[in-house]
Amino acid sequence: MRRMLPIIAGLVLASGAGLDADRASAQQVADPAACTSFDWPLLREQAWFEAPSLPRLDSGATLSAEMPGAVLALKPIAEADLPFVPSREPNPGTFGGSLRIPPVVMPGLYQVTLSDNAWIDVSQDGTTTRKPVASTMRPGCPGVSKSVRFQFGTTPILIVVSGAKSDAIKISVSPAE
Repeated sequence: MRRMLPIIAGLVLASGAGLDADRASAQQVADPAACTSFDWPLLREQAWFEAPSLPRLDSGATLSAEMPGAVLALKPIAEADLPFVPSREPNPGTFGGSLRIPPVVMPGLYQVTLSDNAWIDVSQDGTTTRKPVASTMRPGCPGVSKSVRFQFGTTPILIVVSGAKSDAIKISVSPAE
């Protein structure tokens, strides 16, 4: 029996380590503290995304100035009929869509924020993609995955989302804080 005690103790410790690993993995998946570790504040966007009245828009629709965000319906990438080719080729089996934004009143730095991981391209002439100024992405923040900043002028804005893993994504476009 004495020889069995170290083996039993080892099994108990190993199973406890497994529980700790499971807890750590769960914290990575949903860690509210991760929401404050982005390169800029996104708590405003997180609150918008949690609102029960968040409107749902079809791909190609316009996000009005009164709406800070929406749930964008996406289509399988092969059927998405995007207005321009994404700057990064989407993986097969992913989803994509587009969103139109009216001209902004004040040109300057704006951020496009997504609830889930996907690629964001922005154009103000309908064909050429704008280079992002900065981006931030953190795993574990419930409801917010990434935010990309762009300089916007006073012409209409076209946003293409591609490479999403599901057929809907929450999106917001707002002046940078």
